[in-house]
Amino acid sequence: MKVDFLNKVTNLAAASKTAAKTKSASIDTAVSGIKNDAFEKACEIRYYFDDSKCVVFGDFPKNYVDVDKVFVEAQPERFSRFTKKLIPAVDAHWDTVQTLKPNYYIEHLFSHAKGQGSEAVKNIVKKSLEDSRTQGRVVIHCDVIDGKTSPAGFYYKLGFRFPSEQNNTLLKNWLEKGGQRQNAPMMTGMMYLPSENITHCLNY
Repeated sequence: MKVDFLNKVTNLAAASKTAAKTKSASIDTAVSGIKNDAFEKACEIRYYFDDSKCVVFGDFPKNYVDVDKVFVEAQPERFSRFTKKLIPAVDAHWDTVQTLKPNYYIEHLFSHAKGQGSEAVKNIVKKSLEDSRTQGRVVIHCDVIDGKTSPAGFYYKLGFRFPSEQNNTLLKNWLEKGGQRQNAPMMTGMMYLPSENITHCLNY
């Protein structure tokens, strides 16, 4: 397989964004049940089935990614307008590319009361388990919404993990010290639910 690796990554990333946009009309919006006065405002969660084969980086388990071997064309020395530095030339070589397998992607979650968010996420996990295309795979993009706290700790408690051992170790240490929201690590990025953590998530 002979490709221009840089173009492949760019095109697949663009395709992923396009896929998300084209599916926006069919994105499901789930709301948690209103149990009492504390649940006056329903939890907002938007998600969709994602089969865009987005290129990802990091340590993902085998059941989450397809790995393709690609031939990378030689790249000449060039100047980066972003870093304002010269990028060294690269010889032609073989490399590997990871692309996400079909999954349920949670793009937005906002809860108004304790317990809403976890119940909403568990509903998506159940939906993914029932779908033979996804087999329990659930991916989220962790982002800071209020400008003060990161939901990474919340998702970590549910069983989600970053594709980075360093990030997961920081969250593990935070949890062992009490796992308080106000001092949760300010982390962002993609997180996934490992298959071995599904039972924990559903029983949380």
